[in-house]
Amino acid sequence: MCPAIENVSPGPHGPLASVLAVRRGKDGGHGTGLEHREALIYTLGKAAELEHLIMLQYLFAAFSLKQSVNEGLSAETLAAVQRWRKTLLTIGEQEMLHLALVQNLLTAVGAAPRLARPNFPMSAYSYPAGVRIELLPFGEAALRHFAFLERPEGMDIEDAGGFEAIAQAVALPHDEQDEIVPHLQEFDTIGQLYRSIQAGLEHLADRLGPERLFIGPANAQATEEHFRWVELVAVTDLASARQAIDTIVEQGEGARGEW
Repeated sequence: MCPAIENVSPGPHGPLASVLAVRRGKDGGHGTGLEHREALIYTLGKAAELEHLIMLQYLFAAFSLKQSVNEGLSAETLAAVQRWRKTLLTIGEQEMLHLALVQNLLTAVGAAPRLARPNFPMSAYSYPAGVRIELLPFGEAALRHFAFLERPEGMDIEDAGGFEAIAQAVALPHDEQDEIVPHLQEFDTIGQLYRSIQAGLEHLADRLGPERLFIGPANAQATEEHFRWVELVAVTDLASARQAIDTIVEQGEGARGEW
């Protein structure tokens, strides 16, 4: 056997294999850490997709409500329905803010904004098994599903009926040596996803230095100047990145810690 071949370690080699290893991050993209910029960018892109899809869930539920007494509502019931619609649209607006903040995070680390998303109906493998996105008209099932999807970590809330089977699904084993695309790491709640993103930002800021991590142009950041949200901060360093993530998590799951 040729000595050069004999010394080659098993597994794929070359530029493509190196790029894939970087994109997966630690433990093939299934661990709790985002070790490289590419893995961070990929995860932020999936977070942008998720915010986009969650926003559409709230808007669909709001638009499914009746809007006049001509549709069989009494004046009293119509007033209640209008309050429900206003609440749903307010939450949908918050999700638009979260989407904008994620785009600022992406731009800050040198990536482009991501507005692509999977089409409905959602395939079961688009996100972790316990995270199911579906358009539901306003009703108890929709409200239970919204509460489950954005529940604080550790809170015991059951999903709406019909969602439980998918929550019990287990991903099929795959060959890490034969992958050509990265995998989204597992998460149970939206807050857990963002905590992993924050940990990745902190790790990379420490390893690379903030000036080498936050390389995006400052004039590419969306702020209150462009939209009306005072919470839409420009992400230019680790402190502003943490502030953006705190806004997303607290408006979705509730404030962190004991309050």
